[in-house]
Amino acid sequence: MNKKLVALMLCVAILASALTAGTIAWFTAEETMTNTFTVGNVKIDLTEPAWTAEGGGEDEGEEVYPGEALAKDPTVQNIGENPCFVRISVTNLDQFGDKGMITLRHGQWEEGYDDEHWTYYDGYYYYNKPIKAEDDTYNTDLVNKTEPLFNQIVMPTGLTGDEDVKGIEVKAEAVQAQGADAKWSVVKSMKVEDIADWFKNCGL
Repeated sequence: MNKKLVALMLCVAILASALTAGTIAWFTAEETMTNTFTVGNVKIDLTEPAWTAEGGGEDEGEEVYPGEALAKDPTVQNIGENPCFVRISVTNLDQFGDKGMITLRHGQWEEGYDDEHWTYYDGYYYYNKPIKAEDDTYNTDLVNKTEPLFNQIVMPTGLTGDEDVKGIEVKAEAVQAQGADAKWSVVKSMKVEDIADWFKNCGL
């Protein structure tokens, strides 16, 4: 059949969790000490710059054919006030059953996701390092925006054109990085298993 498929729309959901920060100020006037605690501020922005630039989006879909590659580049930016850990989940890639999976590409048309900056673990893609706040001049070794998890999705070649097409859902979550360990140097070098445990400890 030559009927074209309606492109999959990206459903974006962003979740952020604020954690009480251990920011403590000591005042010693009159031999008394006051501990002041401030609440951490975690906010993220999930975008797809390439998809937007090519005129896609929920309001302006495009028709695609089996085997076609579509530009999709999920990218997360820290727009809050604290460094944070980020993870992404991607669902509905297997919606066509035995007709084939929707597959991912990154970089120069390489199969899969960007495993240099992201690690897949327990159903999520975790960014390997905390991402810093935009005005953070201290953590010069960290970035404010992640590398794209992937750059394209590729439709299965076994489609016939009469499939019931669902949306692909990309969801990003973030938790404050401060407090994951007493030493900040340890936080910045945490393994994916430890980052995943920290998400659980923060209620995600």
